[in-house]
Amino acid sequence: MEQLSSARSFLKMPVVKLFGSQFLAAVTLFLVIIPVYVSFEDTMPSLTVIFAIQGVVAATIGVFFGLAKWWAGIQIALPFAAFYSANLEIPGFVWLLLFALSVLVYWNSARDGIPLYLSNSTTWSALAQLLPEKEGIRFIDLGGGVGGTALFLARNRPDAHILSMESAPIPAMISRLRWKWSGLSNVEMRSADFWKENLAAYQVVYAFLSPVPMNRLYEKVKAEMKPGSLFISNSFDVEGIQADEVLELNDNRKTKLHLYRN
Repeated sequence: MEQLSSARSFLKMPVVKLFGSQFLAAVTLFLVIIPVYVSFEDTMPSLTVIFAIQGVVAATIGVFFGLAKWWAGIQIALPFAAFYSANLEIPGFVWLLLFALSVLVYWNSARDGIPLYLSNSTTWSALAQLLPEKEGIRFIDLGGGVGGTALFLARNRPDAHILSMESAPIPAMISRLRWKWSGLSNVEMRSADFWKENLAAYQVVYAFLSPVPMNRLYEKVKAEMKPGSLFISNSFDVEGIQADEVLELNDNRKTKLHLYRN
């Protein structure tokens, strides 16, 4: 059952939907669209037309798979980018450097299925309102990215203790630099693996991860967090577990905060 849940979570990842859409679009293109085009025009379409059709079909399939609308631009551009980048005379070390930078930024994507998602200011404001009006509240952001959430809460809730944990090297470095420059004493940016952190010390736990680790994380929350504490998941629910409350925010992506109370 756990393996089945992990497989379903993997299939929900945006990058899987992205390349799945491209694959299905390519199959449709070469088995259906191009033969029909040739039968009417008696000639093969140009590469530009092929790439454009591939991108549009992939974007359409992506919407059906549940990808956000802003992925459509990436879907349409991807076939062009893949072809023309392969034909550019770029030294090999440049690709190696880009790969290394990608690994350092998206460190957790391959290991835990957790891409880099950044919370927006509307979400920050909602989180500030969700923090209990009690001095000394301890809040932790699991996978805090570049530290925007933690810094906002630290500035707006000086009575609270805020911790942001990020293990991807480059985002963790950026968050620590921002922390040092902020001069705030009630916030800490820690470069560490949040799976190793005991959550018993925190009254509010926040995560904006992906569907992949949610069930595992929920088990950790239930095992470690004390009664009366609050777990908040941005956008991703826990499969098979009904949230105590779901808040839909008034932002462009209609962010949903799933609230689970211990």
